[in-house]
Amino acid sequence: MSRRQTRSSYLKNSNKELVQLDTYSRKKHIKKEVNKVKTNYFLVFYNFTYKYVVLIVKVSGVYLLWIFLHFVATHLYVKFCVPKTVMGFIMSPFMTATPHCQGLRWVVYNAASTINNMWIILGTWLCSIILTMKYNNTSEQVS
Repeated sequence: MSRRQTRSSYLKNSNKELVQLDTYSRKKHIKKEVNKVKTNYFLVFYNFTYKYVVLIVKVSGVYLLWIFLHFVATHLYVKFCVPKTVMGFIMSPFMTATPHCQGLRWVVYNAASTINNMWIILGTWLCSIILTMKYNNTSEQVS
C-alpha cells in the first residue's frame, strides 16, 4: 500500500482481488492476512511485556539471592558454630566470637531483615491495588 493510497481504497482493491480468486486461493490469502495480524499482535504484546518481565526477573533475582543466602547461612551456622552435641554446647560461647560465625550471623540477620522488607513492600503494593480498585468502582457508580 503506497502512502497516498487510503485504507478504504486498499480494502476495496483487496476485495476485488479476492473476488477474482477462486475459493482455495481466497482461503489461503485470508489465512495469510490473519497470520500477519496475529504476528503483529504478538510482537506488540512481546515488546510491551518484555521490559516488565526483565525488570521483575532482576528484582525477584535479588530477593531470591537473599532467601538463598539466609537458608545457606542458617544451616552453616548450626553446623560450624553451634553443633548439636554436648561439646558443641560447651564450645558455643567461644565459637560465637570467631570471624566465620560473626559473618554468618550478619548474613542471617540482614537476609531476614531484607525478607521482612520484601513482605512489607508486597503487602503495601497489594493494598494499594485493592484500595485503588475499590475507589475506582465507587467513583464509577456515583457518576
